[in-house]
Amino acid sequence: MDKESTHRKIAELKNASFGSTLLRGEHGGTTFSLVLLTADKASDLELMRLLSDWRSAHEQWFQAIFKITVEGTARWYRNQLIETPDRLLFLVESAGRYLGHVGLFRFDFGDDSCEIDNIVRGAAGRPGIMEAAIEVMMAWGERELGIRGYRLQTFADNARALKLYERLGFREISRKPLVSKQSGERIEWVEGEAAPGAAVRFNVSMRRVVQDG
Repeated sequence: MDKESTHRKIAELKNASFGSTLLRGEHGGTTFSLVLLTADKASDLELMRLLSDWRSAHEQWFQAIFKITVEGTARWYRNQLIETPDRLLFLVESAGRYLGHVGLFRFDFGDDSCEIDNIVRGAAGRPGIMEAAIEVMMAWGERELGIRGYRLQTFADNARALKLYERLGFREISRKPLVSKQSGERIEWVEGEAAPGAAVRFNVSMRRVVQDG
């Protein structure tokens, strides 16, 4: 996996029209699609509103908690998604309804690995579809981007996520303590030693190796 060619391919995918990169899957008799989010959706206020609502509903599982706005989400979309050379995000769609999103981020070109990122179940229904969506995305990453291993990070108290990732073949490789830091309205969980009586959580790092054959 070559850094320059991978970044070039990712940029081409994100600057193509929305719907150009469409991955299809099936789970329990239900068909679904993964639709890559692209630059031409940056001004779609309905999409920005949807992403904002999902982020707000699941803020306890993000390392930073802050006031979510549609305008802020639009800035994040442009600057942290489209303009970031090694980040991809797919909407999960089934029967004309968006159910969540799954993504890839932080490519390590030394060992051809990538991080599973921004896994958010936005709408209820279709049990098991997010797990199936991650599998489809990982298979695409192996095939199209040459990824040979996957990493991820999640909170130790997110039992549901841990079970999901274990079913997908991820295994814990480390966990580190996090302490809460507040600046104005922003709260962030960062690595560090907690003072006596202070809140503490643990960040779990997991890894899955792509099998040959």
